[in-house]
Formats: sequence, structure tokens, C-alpha cells
Amino acid sequence: MTDNSGAARNKALATIGEFSPQTTSLISYQSNGRVFIFGPQTAVARCHDFASPLTLIRIPVSEASSDFAAGRVFSLDRRQIHIEGYLGKFVVQLVDEQDSSETLQVDIILDLNPEPLIKHEILPPGYLHRTVDEKNIGALENESLDLVGEFEKPKYFNYNPDICAHGVNGVTVCTNCIDACPAGAITSLVEKIEVIPFLCQGGGTCATVCPSGAIKYAYPGLADSGNQIKKMLDTFRDEGGEQACVVFHTEPTFPDSLFSRQESLLPVRVEELAAVGMDLCLSTLAYGAAQVVLLANDEMPALSVEQLNRQLEWLQPMLSGLGFNPQQVSFQAQPEDYVPIPGETQIEPAIYTMPDDKRHAIFQALDHLYQHLDKTRELVNLPAGAPFGTAVIDESRCTLCMACVGACPGKALQDGSNRELPEIFFIESNCIQCGTCVQTCPETAISISPRMIFDREKRNKSRALNQDSPFACIGCGKPFASTTVIHKITDKLKDHYMFQTTRAVDRLKMCEDCRVVDIVQDPTALKGSFDPLH
Repeated sequence: MTDNSGAARNKALATIGEFSPQTTSLISYQSNGRVFIFGPQTAVARCHDFASPLTLIRIPVSEASSDFAAGRVFSLDRRQIHIEGYLGKFVVQLVDEQDSSETLQVDIILDLNPEPLIKHEILPPGYLHRTVDEKNIGALENESLDLVGEFEKPKYFNYNPDICAHGVNGVTVCTNCIDACPAGAITSLVEKIEVIPFLCQGGGTCATVCPSGAIKYAYPGLADSGNQIKKMLDTFRDEGGEQACVVFHTEPTFPDSLFSRQESLLPVRVEELAAVGMDLCLSTLAYGAAQVVLLANDEMPALSVEQLNRQLEWLQPMLSGLGFNPQQVSFQAQPEDYVPIPGETQIEPAIYTMPDDKRHAIFQALDHLYQHLDKTRELVNLPAGAPFGTAVIDESRCTLCMACVGACPGKALQDGSNRELPEIFFIESNCIQCGTCVQTCPETAISISPRMIFDREKRNKSRALNQDSPFACIGCGKPFASTTVIHKITDKLKDHYMFQTTRAVDRLKMCEDCRVVDIVQDPTALKGSFDPLH
């Protein structure tokens, strides 16, 4: 470390204040102050005479009858309480034992039960889960008053259904974003997903776990975040700084205990740590950082912590394969866990601007790092679930029906029949390891395995997974199917009652036009009941 690192850090961090992210659309809420309060009878009784414009609907619940594990709670008159919605648009249903229901439209929920009725780690806007006593009742009233009026927040995501791998042909394939959302803001529409913007609170986990980049974190976008990091690191080096360690964190102020420990440490505050995926981490290394730290806090949802750890499980083998210490990108739960990792590998910083596409950003960073490091390893195998890898086709099973090609959301599998041979081609850089091909293949002929090829040319090269000779129609000579398909169809139908004659079997070897002509000319076709004039 040089003596200039402290001054270099100050100038580098000053560039963050110059950063203005691209604007995004806004989501609006309108709350008129109608509050639904439910919980133990003693707690509900304390909530009365709240100031105008608050109006209260109070429902005591029977603690002995509450069933929070099933997402139900019973009022004292034996009615179940169901709640859906968000600030200004909550719908409360009270359902009795005869399934008769009463529906309430309210603006704010005040849940005073020991556990919230809604089970998501991040509760909907306007849903307050609180305890109440004589000392905090005034604060609770003020908190409710603060939720009256018109409110706006950014729309934190963009969704491209065209590259979404959620489902195909009515079969659910990828549920990464649904499983990872701590706010429960994402639901299935069978083949696509829906993100409810009023429930989304910008956690960013969905964008991090999405293998294709169909969901993007929009505020700030990936390009904005990456270019901010690039400018900060460029400034740090230009001012004489060395061995920069970029620490992503969410606290309003960075811990002094860390800040004073290492002058090459560059803290970058982000709204949500879970939005910092391998795309931004790899790019930060490519832009010249010696170390990247994701510094969590106690408020981070457990789902987000789990998903960030999975990202590192996939990322760190890549770092090892490139010649890095895998801990040069690390996730740390507490500031005191921070351990500086010397930058053992020096590279020339990248000069390209940050792309906004997730996979493009990852591959671009890997290409730069691979170009400047030891190229002895062409690939590394990755843990299960990683969104990069290869596919293999069992030629003895595959009929080249092309069902996998039509279903592949990343266009990794492609139809090569325009090259005069029935073929399936594969482009590894397009494969997101979603498993759609495996689930779609009627012959169970496809398997996938996660890995990363570092060599860009080999990763992007189209290679044949299976090919066959074309089968020519025995009537007109026109190629119309693969030889394997015709042989398998003939074998499967040889005992069928409609194919008991040699002529009937031969029709399986004809193109569609010749098959129709032969049926018309064959007096035994369809048991002699075929009449072309009727």
C-alpha cells in the first residue's frame, strides 16, 4: 500500500456522489387511513381513539384457536381471517364455519399477533406487524398516520417474458425467482411469471437468481452500477491507490472499525445487497479490484442470504480456474468477519463500459480475466444449479424430433436441418441449464451438466450434438424425415392392425403427399371403407 491510498480513496469515493442512475417508472399508492387491527383481545383493546383521518376496524382473535402455521387466524366469533393486497388496497375476508364470508376493503393492516398472519420475510407495504403496550401506543398511532396519503416508489424490476424459462408446453421448469422472492411478489402464470409491482420492494434476489436475465434489477440498472464501479476504481488508481477492496454494503454509514483499518478499502452502499450478483462481482474484478466483499447485516432476509451464498458456490470455482484466490470474492455476515485478501493476481483493468445484460456482463468479465491470466485450464465444472453448462444427447434414443429445439428458451439448441442433414446443434454460451430440454424430450435422450468454458471461441462455437441421414420418400424420392425416426415409427407400428400388409407399412416410408395418393389407390386402405368422393 502506498502513502497515497488515503487521498486516493477520498477522491474515488467522491465519484459516487456524481452518479445518477437511469430513471425508472413509478408505482403509486393511495391510502385513506382505514385500519384493520387484529390480535389478542387485550392488545386490540389498547388501540382506540386514533386521531383522524384514521378509522379503525378492530377484530380480537382467539389465541387458543389461532393456526399461524397454516396461515390462518380465527376471530373470537369463529371466523377465519384471510388477508391479501398492499397499502391502500388490502382485502380482508372473514369466513365463518358455513363458508359465509364478509369482505372488507382497508388501507392499512395492524397485526398484533405473536407471529404475522402473512408469512413472507418482507411484509407488504402498509402491513405493520407490531407488539403493543401502554408505552408504544402513541408511536403506533403516528406510524399509522404516516401511511395516510399518496405515496410513490420506483418500479425496481424489468421483465422480458421472451427469454423466461419458467415453463414450456404447460410444464413448469424454472421457479428460481418465485422461490427466492422474500416478499412473495412473484407468481406463476404457467409458462411465464408475473411480478406484482405493488408488492415488490426491490430486494433484487430475483434478478440475481434468474439464469437468463429475464428479470433485471432496474433501479439502479446493471450498467449504471458497473460504470459507477469502473469510474471509482479508475480514479483510485489514477490517484496512486493500490490493491482496492470494494465492499458492497447497505448501512447508511460504513463501520469506522473497517474504514480506518485499510486505506485501500472502498465502501459502496447499495439499496439491496442481494442485487449484487456474480455479474457485478466479476466485473468489479475485471475493472481492477483486488478483492470484493458482500457485507450483510442482521436485517437481510434469510432467503437472500441463501441465494447469495449459492452465487458464490458457483462463482468461486470459476475464480480458482482463472488463477484467483476464490476468497477474493466473499460474503461476510458481520463487519468483524472481514479479512483482507492480498491481490495475488495482477491484471490490466478493463476499459469497456458495463453492459446491461446479465449474461453478457458475466462473459465479458470472464473473457477479460482469462485473457490476462494463465490459460492452462479451458473449463471448470460447476456445482449443481449453476446457470452455465453443456448438454449431451444419447444418439441411440434421439429421433431428432426437434421438440427440445422448439422449447429451449436460450436458443442453445438449434435445428440444423437447413444444412441438408437432420441435425441438432448446441451453442454452450446460450445454455442456462434450466432443464427445459430434459423435461421436453419424449425419448429421455438429453442430459445436462453445469460447467464454464473460459475460451470464448469454444464457448460460442456451434457444435453438433446429433445428426442423421435424411430419409427419402420411396414414392417421389424427396427427403422428408430422419432415417432414425422412420425406422422407429415402422418398428413401433408393425403390429398395429392398420399396418398388416406390406403396402400399408410402406406408406410409413412415404412423404405426406405420396401417402395420400397411395391410400386413395389402395382398395384395402382403411378396411375398404375409404371413398374419396364422399
